[in-house]
Amino acid sequence: VEQGLAALEDTRKDLESQTDVRGMLSMSTLSALLTAQDFAMPAGYVSDESGVQYMVSVGDALASEEELRTLVLFDLGLEDVAPIRLEDVATVFVTDNSAEIYTKLNGENGVIASFTKQSNYATAQVSENLAARFAALEKEYPGLHFVPLMDQGDYIHLIVNSILSSLLWGALFSVVVLFLFLRDWRPTVITLVSIPVSVIFAIVLMYFSGVTINMISLSGLAVAVGMLVDNSVVVIENIYRLRAKGYTVIQAAVSGAGQVLGAITASTLTTVCVFLPIVFVEGITKQLFTDLALTMCYSLLASLLVALTLVPAMASGLLRREHTVKKGVLDYVYPAYEKALRFSLDHKAGVLLLSLVLLVTTGFAAVQRGFTFMPDMDMNMINVTVTMPEDADMAQAVALADEVSRRALAVENVETVGAMISSGGGASMMGGMTGGGGQYDATLYITLPEGKSGNAAGRAIEAACQDLPCTVSASGAMAGMDFITGSGIGVNLYGSDMETLHDAATALARRMAQVDGVASVSDGLEDAAAALHIAVDRDKAMAHGMTVAQVYMKIAAALPSTVTGADVTLDGSKMGVVIEGLEADRVTVENLLDLTITPDSSLSAMASMGSSSAGSAMSSMMGMMGGSSADMSSMMAMMGGSASVSGSSSALSGAADDSGDGSFRLGDVATAEKTVSLATIRHDEQRRYVTVTAQAAEGRNVTLVTAAVQRAVGSLTLPDGVTLAYSGENEQIMEAMEQLLLMLLLGVILVYFIMVAQFQSLKSPFIVMFTIPLAFTGGFMALLIAGIEISVVSLIGFVMLVGIIVNNGIVLVDYINQQRIAGMARRDAIVDAGVTRMRPIFMTSLTTILGLIVMALARNVGTSLMQPVALVCIGGLLYATLMTLFVVPCIYDMMNKKELRHVDEAELKQVEE
Repeated sequence: VEQGLAALEDTRKDLESQTDVRGMLSMSTLSALLTAQDFAMPAGYVSDESGVQYMVSVGDALASEEELRTLVLFDLGLEDVAPIRLEDVATVFVTDNSAEIYTKLNGENGVIASFTKQSNYATAQVSENLAARFAALEKEYPGLHFVPLMDQGDYIHLIVNSILSSLLWGALFSVVVLFLFLRDWRPTVITLVSIPVSVIFAIVLMYFSGVTINMISLSGLAVAVGMLVDNSVVVIENIYRLRAKGYTVIQAAVSGAGQVLGAITASTLTTVCVFLPIVFVEGITKQLFTDLALTMCYSLLASLLVALTLVPAMASGLLRREHTVKKGVLDYVYPAYEKALRFSLDHKAGVLLLSLVLLVTTGFAAVQRGFTFMPDMDMNMINVTVTMPEDADMAQAVALADEVSRRALAVENVETVGAMISSGGGASMMGGMTGGGGQYDATLYITLPEGKSGNAAGRAIEAACQDLPCTVSASGAMAGMDFITGSGIGVNLYGSDMETLHDAATALARRMAQVDGVASVSDGLEDAAAALHIAVDRDKAMAHGMTVAQVYMKIAAALPSTVTGADVTLDGSKMGVVIEGLEADRVTVENLLDLTITPDSSLSAMASMGSSSAGSAMSSMMGMMGGSSADMSSMMAMMGGSASVSGSSSALSGAADDSGDGSFRLGDVATAEKTVSLATIRHDEQRRYVTVTAQAAEGRNVTLVTAAVQRAVGSLTLPDGVTLAYSGENEQIMEAMEQLLLMLLLGVILVYFIMVAQFQSLKSPFIVMFTIPLAFTGGFMALLIAGIEISVVSLIGFVMLVGIIVNNGIVLVDYINQQRIAGMARRDAIVDAGVTRMRPIFMTSLTTILGLIVMALARNVGTSLMQPVALVCIGGLLYATLMTLFVVPCIYDMMNKKELRHVDEAELKQVEE
C-alpha cells in the first residue's frame, strides 16, 4: 500500500510539473502574447488561374471584451487539460484613470483641452476658427460651455490694436507739431503725406523680404512714425523759408531740397546703419530685433525718397500763392537763445564739464539699479502653481486645490479659475505655462477682465493662501521672458563622483541661502529618490551557477508590478492594456532579499517536461510572440544566460544546492544597502553635473543678487575634482548685453564713416559725435525717473539714439560750414546757424518724441515690451536736443579755429593748353 501511495504521489508531482505554467508565463510574456494575438496585417498577393490578383490579409484585431477574456494563451496538448485562456490566469475588466486626474473650472468638474496650430496657419486665424467652432458646439449641445483660459489670438489682437493706436496717435501729434511751427496748413499737408506713403512702402518691402506683420515689426513702425516726417520737415521748412524770402516757388522747391540733400541723406543713413550690425548679433537678441530693424530701415529709406521727390513736387504746386510770414513762439525765443549761446561760447569749459558730470552721474546711477532681459508684461492672465506637501496623497491634493481655487475666485477681478492635477506632475497648456513638478502638484489658470492687473491679483492670491499647508506661487502668463531665458540664479557643479557632488551642492546651497536678496534655494537634490543597491557576491553566485548579469535578470523580471501592453480597440473604443500582478506576489523592500532565484526557471520548467507536448507548447508560445526557440537562445546568450532549451536539467543548476531545481534565496548571495539616487543624471560635455538654483526675492534685481552670490561663493572651498560655472537668467542677460554693446560700437563706427563721407572731413564728424553721450545722458535720466532697469529692449533705444541724435548735429554743423565758406566769421556763423536751424531741429525732435509718447505712457500689455525703447528715445532726444544747441557750438568753436578750405568749381575745370 505504501509503495502504491508513493507511486501515486510521484505520478501527481510529475503531472503537476507538466501542467505548471508559472515558469512559462510572466507579465512581460503575457503582454507579448496579447500583442501577437491582436494582429492584423497584409501578407502580400496571390493569383488565381485566371490571373486575377488577390491581396492576402492575415488576422483580425480583438473586437470585444469577451473576446479578450476568452483568448487562448497556449494549449499544452494534454488530454483532459483544457487550453489556457486569459481569464484562467487573470481578471479582465475595463477601468479608467479618472481617480488620478483632477480638472475643475470655477469649482465644477471640467476638461482642459489645449490646441496647437499648424505651421502654415496664423495664430489669430486659428483662434477665431476655434472660437466659432466652440460657439457652434454650445448651440448643438445645451449645457456645454467653453471658457478660454489662455488664448494667444486675443493676446495678438490686443498687441496689434495697441501698437496701431500708438502709431495713429503718433502721426496725429506729428501733424499738430508741424502746424504749430509752420502756422500754415499747406506745408503741414505736404509733410503729412510722407507718413502713409512711407508706411505703405515699408510694408511692401516687408512682404518681399519675408518679414511678417507681428508685434516686433509693428513696434518698429510705431517707433519710426515720428521719424518718418523728419526728412520732409527739414525739406519743407527750408523751402518754406526760401519762399518767404521772395524766391519763386520753383527756385524755393529746387534749392530748398538741394541745400539739405546731403544733410538729410547722411542723417537717414546714420539712423539706418546703426541697425546694420544686427547681422553680427547672435542668439535670441537677433531673433527678437531683426524684424524691428528691417521695418525701421525700410520706412526711413522710404521717407528719404519721399522727402527728395514728392515733397518738392507738392510744394511747387501748393506754395504758389504768396503768403505772409506769421510770427511764431520761436521768434520770441531766438533773441534769448542767441544771448545764451554767446554766453556758453565764452564759458565753454563750464558747459562741457557740466555735461560730463551729468553723463557720469546718471550712467552710474542707472547701472547701480541692475539689468534685466525684458520688461514684465502685466497681462490679465496668471498662472498659479500649488506645491503639495511631500506626504500628500491624491485626496489631500484635491482638497487643497479646491480650497486654493475657492480663495482665488474670491479675489477681486478674478473671473475664471481653471485647476488641474495630473499624477506625476502638472501638464502643460502651452510654452511657458507648465504645471508643478511634484507627484500631485496643481496648476491654476486664472483670467481677469481686460485691462486688469494679473500681477496684483497674483499677489493677492498668494497672500490669501499663506495659512494653507501648501506652497502657492503666482506668475504672469508671460512674465518677462522667463520661458526663454530661464529665471533666477543657477550654479552648475561639475565632477565625476556623485557623492562628492552631493556634498558640494549641499554646502553651496547653504552659502547661497545666506546671501541678502535670495528668497529660496534648491540644491538640485529634491528630485533624488530613495534607492536600494544590491551588492552581489560573485563567488557565492557562481556557487549556484549564476553570474551577476543573470541575477540581475531574475531581479529585473520580478520587480515590475505593472506592465503596459499595446493598445486594443474593444467595442469601438480604443484603450490601453495594463497588466498588474497580484498584491501578494509583489516584491517590496522588506521581502526583496527573500526573493527565490531559480536559474533559468522558465527554460528548466520547459525542459523538465521532457515530452513532445512541452516542446510543442514552447514552440507554439514562441510562435505566438513572433519568435522562435533559437531567438530565445540568442537572447539568453547575450544576457549571459543558458542557451540550452532541452535536456533533463538546466545547465546552470548548482550542484551544491539541495533543491532539485537549483533555487536559492537572493539574500544568500547578495546584500542590500539603502542609498539615494538622482532621478536623472545630467551630463555636459561628458561631465556629470548638479545644478544649484536660487530665486531672487520679489523686488530685487536678479543681476545684483547674482553679483552678491558670486562674491559669497568665491570664498567657498570646493572639494577636489569639483568645478562650478554660473548659469541662469543673469548669464543670458549679460550675453545679450555684450551682443548689443558690440552692435552699438559697430553702429557708432559706421555713423562716423558716413559723416566723414558727407562732410569730406574727419574733424566735423568728430564734433557731431559729441551729441551721442548727450543722448545717453537723457536716456539714463528717463530710465531713472521711470524706475526701470537697463534691459535688452532699452539698449535698442540707445542704439536708435546713436542714429537719431546725430541728425541734429549734422544739420547744425553742416550749416555752420556753409556760412563760413560763404565768408562769415566763425563765431558769427556758429550763432547764426544755431538760430537758423533751431526750428527744424525742434520740429524733427518733437515729431519723434510725440510719435513715441503714447507708447511710453500707455500701461497695457500691447506696448509694455517696447516701452523702454520709447522712454530712452524720448529722454535722450529731450535732453540732447536742448544741449546740442549749446554743446556742439562750444566744441566746434574749440576745434575748428582754422579757416575752412573751399575749392571753387572753376578750379575743377580742366586746363586747356
